[in-house]
Amino acid sequence: MTIMHNPLHPGEIVKDALIDGAALSITEAAHKLGISRTALSRLLNGHSNISPEMAVRLSKLLDTSIIMWINIQAQYDAWQISQISHKIKVKPLKAA
Repeated sequence: MTIMHNPLHPGEIVKDALIDGAALSITEAAHKLGISRTALSRLLNGHSNISPEMAVRLSKLLDTSIIMWINIQAQYDAWQISQISHKIKVKPLKAA
């Protein structure tokens, strides 16, 4: 998997699709997704992630693939952890 440099939080991508692209308000978008306005706001503001359930909701609403949303989140998560991976001290197993 190729890791981007400082990728956008997945919530910003959702915001581009729903709020900017589809011209929905946060309230309208939350209603169409079947979630609370607070839950959507947390995602859009980078305070929560795209869960597998949210990936299904987004894929149904936007006619996209579930895997696309899961991959967007996974790439973001991988980039985030790569920034601190040097702090994780694990020794590799020795070859048998």
